[in-house]
Amino acid sequence: MRTISEMETRSIKAATDAAYMLGGGVTAFPDLTRVNVSTLSKYASFNDEYRESLIPCDVAIEADRRAQSPVILTAMARLLGYRLVRDDEAELRQPATLSDVMKTYSESADVIREANKALADGEIDAADRKAVLPEIDEAIRALQQLRDGFARGV
Repeated sequence: MRTISEMETRSIKAATDAAYMLGGGVTAFPDLTRVNVSTLSKYASFNDEYRESLIPCDVAIEADRRAQSPVILTAMARLLGYRLVRDDEAELRQPATLSDVMKTYSESADVIREANKALADGEIDAADRKAVLPEIDEAIRALQQLRDGFARGV
């Protein structure tokens, strides 16, 4: 008997969609994975006919690599009651630059712009989530990269 709840399935599907968006859209992934665009789309779809279609772990790894952020893996860890922590021995990227700061600023501004639009009517619906959540993920990725750059030093 499958124990994953509908809410947990939706969480993984939302993370899958976010990884696709961060990685350049679903059409950017087929060359990296063993599946085609239509199958990849099913993994992120909330339609009833695809509710049981979840992304396989090897495809999720490729999606997170392309997204340059462990979006799907983080969602899975949270569902199990864990959080991801960067390996201290992992290679950090180059030191932070002003370009990194400006990217973080720009991504944060995108979050604010989309969140303001979404909250204008006082409700948050599926379209609002689809607009805002990828922007938040992009800002988180930019902040993590900036943090890594500062941890590395100048």
